[in-house]
Parts: sequence; C-alpha cells; structure tokens
Amino acid sequence: MRQISVNISDELQNKIAQIAKKSHRSFDECVALALNDYAENFEDFYKTDLCSVDKLERAFFLSVGE
Repeated sequence: MRQISVNISDELQNKIAQIAKKSHRSFDECVALALNDYAENFEDFYKTDLCSVDKLERAFFLSVGE
C-alpha cells in the first residue's frame, strides 16, 4: 500500500472523522474507501460516456450515408 498526502478543508476532515467514528473504521480507511468509490464511479461514467459517443457517431455517419 502506498501513502499519499492531500490537502482537504477542515469541514471535509470533520465529516470524514464523523463517518469514521460512526462506522468504527479509521480515518485513513474511510478516505481510501471514498477514493476507491470515486475511481470506480469515474471509470463507469467514462466507459458509459464513450459508449454513448460511439453510438451517436454511428447514428450520425449512418444518417449521412443515406
């Protein structure tokens, strides 16, 4: 596992600390879980967005060829 350093607002730090306390997890674990979720959601969105562009481009080129 790799250690990183990020700057976050006091407000966000407090929110994460509250989540960690309520979920009985460490602050670091909550941040790692949040980053993992963000990365997975971004990948899903990016793949979906690429697929919709491909469909749009195919529809455009098919309509131009008519």
